[in-house]
Amino acid sequence: MSKEGLFTRIGAIAAVVALVPAYLAVAGDREWWPFPLSVPGVAQPVASGASPAEAVRSTEPPRSAPAADGVASGLADFVVGYYRSMPDTAAGWALIGPNLRGRGRASYDRFWGRYSSVDVLAQPSVRDDQVTVRIALHPRDGSAAVVERHVLTVIRYDGGLRIDADEFLGRG
Repeated sequence: MSKEGLFTRIGAIAAVVALVPAYLAVAGDREWWPFPLSVPGVAQPVASGASPAEAVRSTEPPRSAPAADGVASGLADFVVGYYRSMPDTAAGWALIGPNLRGRGRASYDRFWGRYSSVDVLAQPSVRDDQVTVRIALHPRDGSAAVVERHVLTVIRYDGGLRIDADEFLGRG
């Protein structure tokens, strides 16, 4: 191997070694909410003590049939109740599933610490285990509310319902 090839490889390795910690430092500081952690159609790791049916998202494509009325109403009420409890992060954290908990409690507290209250602007719609909701986040500094749309995946975990994925759909 020539010296040029060796130094090129050493330089590339040094760059990766320097960039990976920098990336992790920046990525670890990203806002906890509303960035999704799951990739549709990709199975997620099973949390300890959970059965795969409880903690892993299905790899089947989404079905087009809406959830049964009683189930849909229960999931919609659960999501409305979750947002009503915010920004009480102690109450909210108890309603978060293992997938979203992977981002960490400190990040969760930091995100919700910026808001004084949350309003659900319309009755959420439910399709299977996914609840689409439009919310208004009211900043603590008194500035204008931020209106966002989310699709939340709700699972049954550890004896209750939990929000396990959050897909940010946009503002407005």
